[in-house]
Amino acid sequence: MKVDTHVLLMPDTHQGWWEECKASVREEPIHLHEIPGVKGHLGKARANGFRQGTSPYVSCIDPDDLVIPGAFQACIDALEANPDACGAFTDELLIDINGRTIKPGIWSGETWNPLLQLEPKYLHHIYVMRRSCVEPYLTELEEKWPWLGDFVLKGLICKHGPWIHVNRFGYKWRIHRTNNHKDFPVKDVYAARWQVIPTLYEAAIKYKARLATPAAAQGTTS
Repeated sequence: MKVDTHVLLMPDTHQGWWEECKASVREEPIHLHEIPGVKGHLGKARANGFRQGTSPYVSCIDPDDLVIPGAFQACIDALEANPDACGAFTDELLIDINGRTIKPGIWSGETWNPLLQLEPKYLHHIYVMRRSCVEPYLTELEEKWPWLGDFVLKGLICKHGPWIHVNRFGYKWRIHRTNNHKDFPVKDVYAARWQVIPTLYEAAIKYKARLATPAAAQGTTS
């Protein structure tokens, strides 16, 4: 079984990194769809990408990053073992422009918690979703979310079931000066959060999610 996986390509896509990315997925069980990006409207391009193919599973990757072998199959296996889940995701490693590991992602090793999904960079790649959970929201992505459409999507599909955390590294996220997440308008971030808060709140109640209360500081200061 293969996953319909798309990548958005722009005129300024770094070709060297894109070649490395393609090489990293060559043996993965995916149908790779190269999709032209839409300047100024990520949501339209994402919606187009997620509509490609006929696999029951969909995903996306970024052309400047790398996939760790076995990541997609691990997500497929998790979804097959959990038929009520909306999606599955792995942990990630942060790498520099030369591909050297900087550190693990901040939430590596932690099980899914819908309360943490208010952070746009939470539940990053690799993630694989059921097409049936994604399709109801694609029109909303292309009409309402020039930025942060995939963040909104990952929140809204929690209406259809939980996410499954696959406890292994599956992705290498390249950190560089032109990462798109650095350009999200602040008002758009808040609008996106308010869009997903009701769904994530319901999921938190349903799956009994909690956030630990910070321990009180020891001793006193004067």
